[in-house]
Amino acid sequence: MKEPKSTLSKKKKYRFKVYILCTMVLLFFGNNVVSQKASLDTISKKTIRFDGLDGPYLINDTIYRVTQKNVLIREKANVDSLLVKVDNISKDEFYVKIRSEYKVSPSVYPEPQKIITISDIEGKYNAFASFLISNHVMDTNHNWIFGSGHLVLLGDFVDRGKNVTQVLWLIYKLEHQAILEGGQVHFILGNHEVLNFHGDHRYNRGKYIKVAQEISGNEDKVKAIQLMYSKNSELGKWLATKNVIEKIGTNIFVHAGLSIDILKYGLSLEKTNDKVRSGYFKKEVKEDDVLKFLYGSKGPFWYRGLVMNRPSYRKAKALELSEILGFYGSKKIIVGHTVVDDICTGYEGKVIMIDVPHGNSKFSGKTKGLLIENGLHYKVDDIDLKSAL
Repeated sequence: MKEPKSTLSKKKKYRFKVYILCTMVLLFFGNNVVSQKASLDTISKKTIRFDGLDGPYLINDTIYRVTQKNVLIREKANVDSLLVKVDNISKDEFYVKIRSEYKVSPSVYPEPQKIITISDIEGKYNAFASFLISNHVMDTNHNWIFGSGHLVLLGDFVDRGKNVTQVLWLIYKLEHQAILEGGQVHFILGNHEVLNFHGDHRYNRGKYIKVAQEISGNEDKVKAIQLMYSKNSELGKWLATKNVIEKIGTNIFVHAGLSIDILKYGLSLEKTNDKVRSGYFKKEVKEDDVLKFLYGSKGPFWYRGLVMNRPSYRKAKALELSEILGFYGSKKIIVGHTVVDDICTGYEGKVIMIDVPHGNSKFSGKTKGLLIENGLHYKVDDIDLKSAL
């Protein structure tokens, strides 16, 4: 029996409405997919450019630098010193004497009368320079004036900022001058220095990727960045002599922290540094259980358990910290890596946290570090303020 015409008409209208609705849904999601793909294509094709003064880079026997007009200049390395120009308003500049050799840093030092330490500068030359000047570590001409004092740099001085190479060359210069005056610069590496050893460019500004690609002649960003921190690079060779952990007097200095799990391996400080150093130029360290741990989330580059809980582990217990300190014969551990509002202590003063949000300008009062003088601890900043911790 045939359906009434009115019923057929209703069914046709219903089917038509469903058809229209489905078409609209498909169009909407289809356009979204196309839009997202176009957006991703735009990102992937985004041109990376130079962006202001950069360098110099000494790679093999060639010096490279980027001018203020974003031009890459190459010249033969036939000089014993380099001019470093800073990309800032005051147009700071200084000369660096190229050293014929540098040795692997010791892991243990006697306690000096004064220690100044700061961490996580991340290419902020203005913050770094004003801090050093205010605390009488260097003068306004970028020369060491801290005598027999020790300057401890607690990792992550690269990435993010716009004066990474300038910061590195300043450390390079001050280290040499300090030794001549009976002082010492301790550059303890953090996770960001090691990421660059491995070609991990995720925190690099575009200009550093660009210059690495141009110098290396390689579009592969990983391989390009690896060259800049390799044994073919003056800065790379120098950084490879640095440690991940040092003991000065009764103080342990380490970028991120020490997990109780490190004691399973029974490594001395020297053996820890030697082992870590063997992985600086290895992209993969999975075949070695000790290296895998040292470069992992609970290793000294990344571990945050002395400051906070993490999804993969809990904050360290006081008893665990005591075991760690006892193993290394230390009284305190000074760490960076995990940002805190101000220089502060934990575990009844046994842990000191010094990674704070540094200022972007000179003498801002926001750039802070730690002074250890005659066994006493003080907060210091870049406007010459000092307060007991």
